[in-house]
Amino acid sequence: MKLKPIFSEIFLSQYLSDFHLSSISDTRNKILMIKELIEELESGKIESLKEEEVKSRFLNTFFGDILGFNYGNSNKWLLREEKKSTTDGTKSDGTLGYFFIERLKDDVRAVIEIKDAKTDLDTKQNRANPQTPIEQAFSYASKAGGKCKWVIVSNIKEIRFYPSLDQSKCQIFILKELIHEDKLKELFFLFHKDRFIKENNESSTDRLFKLTTKIKQENDNPIHIIDKLYTSLKYFEDFGFVNPNYIASIPPFNILDEYVWHYHNNKLFTINKDIYNLLTQLTILNGDIDFTSQLKKELSEANVIDAKNKIIWIFYFLNICSIYEITAIKDYQQIKANNKNTIGFGIRHMFSYKTGEEGISKNIQIIKNESCDCILCNFRSFDFNKLLRKLKTNESNEDNFTLEYAYAHYLVATNNFKITYNIYKALEKKLKEKQNKSIKYFLVKQNLKNLHNLIIDYWLEDRETIINDIKTIDLNKVIYDEIEFNVCKEVKDYLIQIKEDALIYRIQDNIEIIISKIEDLKQLYDNGGSQTGPDYHFNLTHNYYLLYRHVNSNYIIYDAFTRYKSIVKKVFNGLIIHSHIPQIGITQFNEFFLTEAILHISPTSLHEILKHDGTLNVDDNDIEILLEKLNNFTSSIFKQGVFNDPYENEMLSIQLNYFKFGKLFTNIFSNFFIIFSKLNISKEQFKQNIPLLIKFLKIEKELAHYDLKHLSNFIIEKGCLFKESDLMEILKIAVNNNKYGNIKYHNFIKNIPKTLIKFYPEYRINNEKLIKQALLSLTNEDESFANYKILISWIDVCNDKCKDILFNAFEETLDKKFDSNFYELLLLKSSYDYNKKNYFKLYTEYTSKYRKNAYRYGLTDMVFINYVIVIYKRNIGFDKEEIKLITNLNDYETWLLNPIKFDYKKFNATWLIDLNESPIILSKLREIKTIPPIIEEELKVNFNSILAEIKYTYF
Repeated sequence: MKLKPIFSEIFLSQYLSDFHLSSISDTRNKILMIKELIEELESGKIESLKEEEVKSRFLNTFFGDILGFNYGNSNKWLLREEKKSTTDGTKSDGTLGYFFIERLKDDVRAVIEIKDAKTDLDTKQNRANPQTPIEQAFSYASKAGGKCKWVIVSNIKEIRFYPSLDQSKCQIFILKELIHEDKLKELFFLFHKDRFIKENNESSTDRLFKLTTKIKQENDNPIHIIDKLYTSLKYFEDFGFVNPNYIASIPPFNILDEYVWHYHNNKLFTINKDIYNLLTQLTILNGDIDFTSQLKKELSEANVIDAKNKIIWIFYFLNICSIYEITAIKDYQQIKANNKNTIGFGIRHMFSYKTGEEGISKNIQIIKNESCDCILCNFRSFDFNKLLRKLKTNESNEDNFTLEYAYAHYLVATNNFKITYNIYKALEKKLKEKQNKSIKYFLVKQNLKNLHNLIIDYWLEDRETIINDIKTIDLNKVIYDEIEFNVCKEVKDYLIQIKEDALIYRIQDNIEIIISKIEDLKQLYDNGGSQTGPDYHFNLTHNYYLLYRHVNSNYIIYDAFTRYKSIVKKVFNGLIIHSHIPQIGITQFNEFFLTEAILHISPTSLHEILKHDGTLNVDDNDIEILLEKLNNFTSSIFKQGVFNDPYENEMLSIQLNYFKFGKLFTNIFSNFFIIFSKLNISKEQFKQNIPLLIKFLKIEKELAHYDLKHLSNFIIEKGCLFKESDLMEILKIAVNNNKYGNIKYHNFIKNIPKTLIKFYPEYRINNEKLIKQALLSLTNEDESFANYKILISWIDVCNDKCKDILFNAFEETLDKKFDSNFYELLLLKSSYDYNKKNYFKLYTEYTSKYRKNAYRYGLTDMVFINYVIVIYKRNIGFDKEEIKLITNLNDYETWLLNPIKFDYKKFNATWLIDLNESPIILSKLREIKTIPPIIEEELKVNFNSILAEIKYTYF
């Protein structure tokens, strides 16, 4: 009988490449033992010994010491010599399994028959019952118990491993060949004790054996290309997204034995002629697919079942993996021959072809853009109320526990990620050992691993237990042991890439390269150059979209971490830079990337990126989507009462107690208004948002002053979007909620009056009760001085009665304890009469006492300069008696306090440089005709660009 290998060389090669001898302990000593056996065999020593003499030593050395089957433990061991059968008392030379002092517990997995080196294993022996050693060994297997799956026969020269139910196949190892790494790897990979047997579950080798049987059944008949495509992609079905670059590199799309770069910008390229033939016989129109009569005949002859549904599923899966077009080449060998002298031509990369004659491109897009109500879309629409209701509905039903459901709890950090952990643990138990659920099982284990740095915010008593459990997760063990043979090689390799973040690192590298090229391109255009070439905008957004789909469609816990957020920040900043490139820069931002910025960039960073930008051009439809998202966000925090009054949404308020979600929530609020400040929003578009925003401000308790600051800035910038009554309603909320010592609402209290002056200059505040309440909210009963500075901006928007209330309060405060800074602001920021009482005298005395004489060109400190600014801004006469209280003036100070009567023989033009940030003073000085000639003379002798600019601007 001709023996066939159980595991062919080609079959094993796809697994052995990932197996390393270093994973086997004490490999060096094992190799030395093998060499010693070989030396004894070659010297004739082993052949000179009788079978019984060599048997025990070989069993213990080869199976015990080399393959690792323990034979020395006193309680439980894996190798036993001459174990009697359970039926007739016959004994094999050895057995592998699980053995105990109480022999009834023994669990035999393999029987071993050893012959001397002179014995031919396939020749019948000269004995009463003539059998070959193989037949003899198999007779023991049938009597060893129902768990015995393997038969091992050896004459020292060779060692054969048979499945117990088939004598026609075996894996043969020649002792002399085991010094070669490839054969030793194969031996350890298949038959080392850690892989060969497993006490309570199938071993790696058992699973691999089942896989060979399955593959043989599948390969018995030729397979049509539709079934090849369908089978190949079905292995990946449990992924929500697979990197299209990877799909292009696996069979049957890739027919080469090497990696290819056959994907670019939603297009897959293949040199597989079968795919070319298939595409030429398909018509795709409005999502429907028709076959030619020739293809229908092929499918019938090849016994392809349900071909149309299969091809629809294939195209659908490719679509969700960002492949919308396939290019297939008819005869790549001919094109290769035609281009043999073309420099740089290679079939591993996409190449040009003659359409129709040499290849075909087919649009395969069958997915239609439809509205979606999935968990992720609820989250990205900021409809947290709807999302939390969904989670609440399913919280106690384990039948609904899915990767998506766990991911939803992760997104909102429920119970500081404890709920997510519990769902993953339930899924781990449910999916373990299920062959067709290996991908989901791996994703569960990986996500559990990623929870480690998030669960630290959870502080109940089982925290350490959870953290320790997560620490024990070994993703290598999951891939190389638990699911290794439950998935095909291509899926296994892809899982390894996911584990190692290979896709994310690759995309991050691509993004950084693209952004660097965008920066270079902007510099080129800024310098007057131009360039045609790659569409960097598309490349940048496409790369990010691959990352986005990989993380979110596969429900991978990753976007909470620094690397992901850093990538979002880089991409958004890259888009901003690109928009500044003359002529070719992007002219419009879409809602998707603005939403990503709102979700993942910190308010500080987002403000920094946008601070030098004017208006971002965004389509009206996208603006309305963003405004709808704001409505979803603001309405999530409250419920409507009987009389339309809002009250707290307890479900959301509980969720906001969880740190990560609370921080996300406040960041989203800030980022909304950082973005909106840069958009061209109409009053008509924004009017639907104002009522919900006002109700939100009445209820919210989470925001801090730095969060509300961005809304306050938006109101100043876009105050025309609000009616006067809207602004006053927000101002009332701020005043009503303001507490002394808490600055949360100070920006509103200070800036809304400025907004009214800016956009509604005729409007006057006439609510005396509100004025008094504002004053009261800024007063500390234990101190005589009240912090009224933020109310100075109210003066010019109040009617006379309200203004008098403010002035009286201010004067009462100044009478109790004069504050020079407050008085200075009062004069600079309002119309308060500087002649009232003796305040200006006190202010002058303070200035005289605390001014300093340290200066660069001629400048004293800001105490004196601010005093001068007050004089110039309020047009206070230079001859006013109080000004003379400031004595010991240098020439520079003397000039500033009375430039009209100054002796300009002492004037130094460089003094003006120190006033460059004081346009009020410079504007006043322009009236003095003596100054320009002195500046011109100075510039001739010592040119200074700042001084030159001052002359050009003011003189």
